[in-house]
Amino acid sequence: MLKMLNYMIVDDEPLAIDVIENYLGRLDAHNITRCENAVEAFQALQNKAFDLVFLDIEMPLLSGIEFLKSVKDPPRIIITTAYRDYAVEGFELEVVDYLVKPVSFPRFMKAMEKVVKLSQSAVKKEEKEKNTAGDYLFLKVDRKFVKVLINDILYIESLKDYIRVKTPTQALISYQSLTEITDKLPSGRFVRVHRSYTIAIDKVSMIDGNCVEVDGKLIPISREHRQEVMERIYK
Repeated sequence: MLKMLNYMIVDDEPLAIDVIENYLGRLDAHNITRCENAVEAFQALQNKAFDLVFLDIEMPLLSGIEFLKSVKDPPRIIITTAYRDYAVEGFELEVVDYLVKPVSFPRFMKAMEKVVKLSQSAVKKEEKEKNTAGDYLFLKVDRKFVKVLINDILYIESLKDYIRVKTPTQALISYQSLTEITDKLPSGRFVRVHRSYTIAIDKVSMIDGNCVEVDGKLIPISREHRQEVMERIYK
């Protein structure tokens, strides 16, 4: 599990980055991005989805705490710092762990065990949602209620006050909002990619820049949703 994750190490001391990178290498992790300040890290987050970030606190331009507060829906964070003073604030920001430099390998491994447990809990939650979600729903189309199998839904498009639900065999127009129907669908299988689109994750056939292809249709991914979409698709 750990070797499949995307990692980022943010520290203004290259030697400190080397230590964490070496520890990750012992776990056979290779998807590692190095950033020498929080501004670089912020830019990297705009272009790629990360699962875990090792974050220093006292850095030029932007501190680790300021970085955390500025990022909407940040990845899981492990703080790595020479200072103990930020521990309370760090945990208030829901970091996974707080490592004080110099970081020993046994202490590093304890932090990674927490990452594994959190990942396993997330998988179990997603499986539970899948198992408890209904297999179908009814859409009001004109004056009729039409049964639609959830597994058949490819994507849903917003048409102002209406939605278009696309399946392999039909496109159904129903009077409700995209938010309403997205909330009815199992969150482990569907994701909002744009203010006008929700897609079935397992129906994505290609990612092309800022678009995903579903059933031959290119659907845009908005900047607001890009990080979550990439995390969900690559998971």
